[in-house]
Amino acid sequence: MATVCKRPHQFSNLSTDGTIGKMLSQQITYTFHLMRDGAGDRRAVFAFVLGFLLFALTGCTANRPDLPFVGPRPTPTPPYRTVTALLPDEPRTERIRQYDRERLDLLVDMRVEAAYSAALRTALESDNPPDLVVVDSFAFPDLASAGLLLPAGNRLGPVDDFYPLLADAFVWDGERYCLPREVRSLALVYNRSQFAKAELSPPRTWDEMRTAAEAVTDLNTGSFGLILSPDLSRWLPFFYQAGGTVLDASGQVTIDSPAGAAAIDFPLTTFRDNFAGQPAESNSSWAGEVLGKSKGGMAYEGNWIVPYLAAEFPDFAYGVAPLPSGPGGQGTVAFTSCYAVSARSAHPDDAFALANWLTSPEMQREWPADGGWMPTRLSLRDGWLAAFPALAPFLTGLDDARVWQFPPGYSRFLESFNRAMVALLAADIEAEDFLQQMQRTAEGIEY
Repeated sequence: MATVCKRPHQFSNLSTDGTIGKMLSQQITYTFHLMRDGAGDRRAVFAFVLGFLLFALTGCTANRPDLPFVGPRPTPTPPYRTVTALLPDEPRTERIRQYDRERLDLLVDMRVEAAYSAALRTALESDNPPDLVVVDSFAFPDLASAGLLLPAGNRLGPVDDFYPLLADAFVWDGERYCLPREVRSLALVYNRSQFAKAELSPPRTWDEMRTAAEAVTDLNTGSFGLILSPDLSRWLPFFYQAGGTVLDASGQVTIDSPAGAAAIDFPLTTFRDNFAGQPAESNSSWAGEVLGKSKGGMAYEGNWIVPYLAAEFPDFAYGVAPLPSGPGGQGTVAFTSCYAVSARSAHPDDAFALANWLTSPEMQREWPADGGWMPTRLSLRDGWLAAFPALAPFLTGLDDARVWQFPPGYSRFLESFNRAMVALLAADIEAEDFLQQMQRTAEGIEY
């Protein structure tokens, strides 16, 4: 039986049946015949070199003649360590491959999940959790309080260059776990064509927004001036602009409050007066789709809308402005995430080193060309604004932003709020009942 050649090489498929040794023997014999018959030095040398190269490329010891000047090439034992990473399905995962290529002693084994949020906690609680994961600011308190993430200790770089509100989002019980890798925020995205036709400038206050919504609403075409999404993250800016906060300084829930009433009254009145509509009323799944179809004049949306519109509605002309201020001033919501390390990571030092590299200035400076992400480092602020001047309100809004984050257990509050908001817009409940119900729900969460 022929010996199978085991060398991992692009030519290894040629040697699996042991024929290479026979070919080499024949080539050497042919060479000596040429020399003996006087066929010429060039042909002899060429033939011998060809045979020798065939031998060297395969590196296989099966069925080849013994040549004392060439020994078998040893198979090396890889010295690298492996770090496993669970990541959402996004283009930036390719950066990890760059890290992998630059460090020959470390292999990063990536697993990408399309349904990432649903898979994250299950993976961290499994018998073989990943070393590195992406954790958003909303999920972080739940995962950290459950002991599923590892505090960084002294394994992270300095935090001075990060926006404080973003860096503080990943501190739990006095321990820092990770550093923010990117940020997105809500701003006012509006239909430039509709605003130009109505000779409008972007509204700066709630009153101006109401006026603009009336001016660009066209019920004949089913186009509403303001698109309202029944979602807590889109209602919170109204609440913050009214001077409200979900929890006060003592930790008491303050949803059912004058600020809460004002934050409900303004959008609800605009909606019931038919100057605002939900995405579903335009057969759309979200406000970005409504705007792209020219079925809405403006909406509170994040900069993830930029690559979406470029891909789905490339001819749609839109503008971006700061969110209008309410009776309590300005306010928006910031969404951020970090590279965190599993509490049971097999290689925590390597995982934190990778996280540091991915949040470094060099890596954050390689922002996507579509404007869908923003850097979390203050030193990169001016560069991003110069690259995307038309999107500036998304980044400058961080000056008045609050992070999308609540204490552990608030995922239940989020679900209850969104269901109740749908009922409120359908007039199944009234604003007062809505606020009381949300107050009770939040008070019932123990953490």
